[in-house]
Amino acid sequence: MNDSDDNSGGSGSGAGSVYYANCAAARAAGAAPVHRGEPGYGRHLDRDGTGCDWG
Repeated sequence: MNDSDDNSGGSGSGAGSVYYANCAAARAAGAAPVHRGEPGYGRHLDRDGTGCDWG
């Protein structure tokens, strides 16, 4: 399990590591909504504390 809430330093090449530059990228990958604790979550996606769940 990943202990970090921010994957901003990753490139997506690690086992189980996922990185989305923004919520549009997460939606395009079919991964949105992305919430805290889920693969691909990063604080840069979380403007309001609910993760990347806005449209």
